[in-house]
Amino acid sequence: MSAALDAGRVRRVFELEIERGCDNGTVIGGLDRMLIQMSEDGLLPAGHPLRQRVGALPEGGYRSLGPAQRRAWLDATVKVLSPVIASPRSAPAAVDAPSRRPAATKAARGRGAARRPHVVIDAGGVPRVGAAVPKSPTAPEPAHAAGGAGLLLDSPVAKLPGIGKTGATRLEKLGVATAADAVRFFPRRFNDFTDVRKVSDLKPSGVPQTIVGTVFSIQQRGFGRRMRGTEALVNDGSGVLRVSWFNMPYVAKAIEEGSRVVLSGKVRAYRGHLQMDNPEYEAFDGETMDAGRLVPVYPATQGLTQRTLRRAVKAAVDTLAPLVPDPVPAWVRDSERLPPIAAAIRTYHYPATFGEAEEARRRLAVGEFLAIQAAVLMRRAEWQQGEAAPTLALDDAFLPFLDSLPFPLTRAQGYCLDEIFADIRGPRPMLRLLQGDVGSGKTVVAVAAMLAAVRSGHQAAFMAPTEILADQHYRSIARLLGGDAIGALHGLFAPEWLGRPVRVLLLTGSLTPAQKEQIRSDAAHGGADIIIGTHALLEDDVQLPRLGLAVVDEQHRFGVLQRAKLRQKGANPHLLVMTATPIPRTLALTVYGDLEVSTIDEMPPGRKPVNTVWVQPHEREEAYQFIREHLDKGEQAFVICPLVEDSESLDVRSAEEEFERLRRGPFRAYRLELLHGRMPGRHKDEVMARFASGETSMLVSTSVIEVGIDIPNATVIVIEGAERFGLSQLHQFRGRVGRSPVQSFCMLFSTAEEPGPEARERLEAMVETTDGFKLAEVDLEMRGEGEAWGRIQSGANTMLRVARLTDRDILLRARGIAEQVLQRDPFLQKPEHRALAATVKPFLERAAEAN
Repeated sequence: MSAALDAGRVRRVFELEIERGCDNGTVIGGLDRMLIQMSEDGLLPAGHPLRQRVGALPEGGYRSLGPAQRRAWLDATVKVLSPVIASPRSAPAAVDAPSRRPAATKAARGRGAARRPHVVIDAGGVPRVGAAVPKSPTAPEPAHAAGGAGLLLDSPVAKLPGIGKTGATRLEKLGVATAADAVRFFPRRFNDFTDVRKVSDLKPSGVPQTIVGTVFSIQQRGFGRRMRGTEALVNDGSGVLRVSWFNMPYVAKAIEEGSRVVLSGKVRAYRGHLQMDNPEYEAFDGETMDAGRLVPVYPATQGLTQRTLRRAVKAAVDTLAPLVPDPVPAWVRDSERLPPIAAAIRTYHYPATFGEAEEARRRLAVGEFLAIQAAVLMRRAEWQQGEAAPTLALDDAFLPFLDSLPFPLTRAQGYCLDEIFADIRGPRPMLRLLQGDVGSGKTVVAVAAMLAAVRSGHQAAFMAPTEILADQHYRSIARLLGGDAIGALHGLFAPEWLGRPVRVLLLTGSLTPAQKEQIRSDAAHGGADIIIGTHALLEDDVQLPRLGLAVVDEQHRFGVLQRAKLRQKGANPHLLVMTATPIPRTLALTVYGDLEVSTIDEMPPGRKPVNTVWVQPHEREEAYQFIREHLDKGEQAFVICPLVEDSESLDVRSAEEEFERLRRGPFRAYRLELLHGRMPGRHKDEVMARFASGETSMLVSTSVIEVGIDIPNATVIVIEGAERFGLSQLHQFRGRVGRSPVQSFCMLFSTAEEPGPEARERLEAMVETTDGFKLAEVDLEMRGEGEAWGRIQSGANTMLRVARLTDRDILLRARGIAEQVLQRDPFLQKPEHRALAATVKPFLERAAEAN
């Protein structure tokens, strides 16, 4: 550390600040930062003129002054520093004197005039004036450099200030490889320094609140029986706040006692005291966290601080935002009155208010949604081009088919059938998604469509995700076709109302090689009307020359390549995709945006809603007694566990551990079996067959039974570690029961008495409603931007950076724009659509296979 202040150098800093127009940019971090560091390093002793001038600044410091006030303070400070300087003033001034400089060309002088000298503070707190001379390509860029000179959109991210090779490697994990990626590396939230609260002013609220305080203590601790997390006490001078991070014990190592931190999270009252749960956190950084503004918080990775990310991103944005191509064509911007994309980018990185941030985000979201809508509409057009699809119809057999059913169709089922029949009568191949809650009756709708194919002289294929479900669908279709009128074992049925026999074959891996070969031969040579199986139906050795319709059940990854294989098997067949996972409209328009959507939004009459209860740890024995009473009636039960094996790191019950505990303890008088995904396929089938036949009273399983298993006699389902599952998955589990007129029950067991706030919200939503579509909307609000978007992401680098699935109005607006653009230019080949085409291309290449 320097023993004394070099007053000449300091005065030169103030003179440079005057030359810059008093913009507080001469020193990185501003003059206040420099003066504070000087004071802390003992360079401003009592009586020093500069110390007196610092004392003349208002409480907000130099930054709080207006331009005229700053100039007046600088002039007075330069004046009082002049007598302190021992050496003549002319010496440092000569640095900029033209007569001392080497001769330069006019162009070089012009470039130099546009670049201002930069000042940094050395280790001793002494300001150093750095000449703004361009560095050679091999010279390392100093940490304080602006980083904008020479930057191009395709420049490696290592060129940004403070990044380097190591930082670039870390940023690549976040999908940031170039300077253009850094420009589009948008904040995931903002620390609100316009509204930093004191601990004493906090109120319980569902809205995140921000505090700055010192960590008094922090440690790992247990929450409930086995959950571990982190608990801290934070003091800001007005009071002490308890902070808890559930299931995040690593936070105790990430934050040090005595450090100043910024915390932003929801506050609730717990046992008479306020507590902040699972807040966002980071070290307080006085340089970038100026009071009175919003500070961006970027997606983080280990080894890169928020300060480093902010400086690097700012350098990229300041230099390159005007060069970022806008996927929204100019003619659309004019007609829609959209602001320039560069302004939206700058604003979203550095907004003055949350309102500004939201306005900028929505403008950027238009471009993102336009790209995805153009992509899915182009995919749909590609599927429907080429030769005409076969014309399929049930015609006069439709009403007899309805009369043959043991139940009437619901209004929603009838409406969906009308939409499907209208599609398959037309010359273009159908691309339709049929969605309906568990037990809503999708299978009978699909069967009607397949019978239309058979009636019209074509084949139909039904693809299920697992052999168990394929077998289950075979049995369901057999029942709808009249059971074994001729012989279900041979797959031959003779419904009188159809006017011809129907042969239905099941192709699974459990068949012998000879049986498989026979089924393939029958399918290839006209001996099979409907063939049911798994994805294996798409293999080359399965020939379906008359394929007119394919039904795909719960195949979320059925993308373009699979469709191409399907098309090769028939004459441009129709495609119907089914899902029991209710999908909000915005998600349907993105993940399944190239499919028309039919929705069965009502349940068949007579179905009783499943009673759902959140069981507290102390109520476990009472719950077990309730289950035993139902088993004694001859009913059956599922027990779902998150893991196969026990885990020391995760506080959840494993299927193996729970199976042993239950069969030796509370349910030792009953027959239990274990099912999990690591079992051989044949073993799993045998376990499920015994449970389906009623040989087993209770099935302990992992999430392998999430979709489609139909056991009408199962009336109770227990979900262990329920807080670890998402709403959609919890609802699918619940759908395993409630498949008969008998009242069914779903019991949610949480690991801890006090699960985290988001987990609590999910469990409460499950208790409140059994409506899958309502739960889908809640799930979308809670975590749609993570899990739901994951279906259309390809790695970390995704085209959807700021758009949200809750932006319904923006999405519908973008779809309309995409239709207009493609009407003008179906293949996006015109020059004015070049930027949109470039944005669409990666989605067509990658995300098509992620749905």
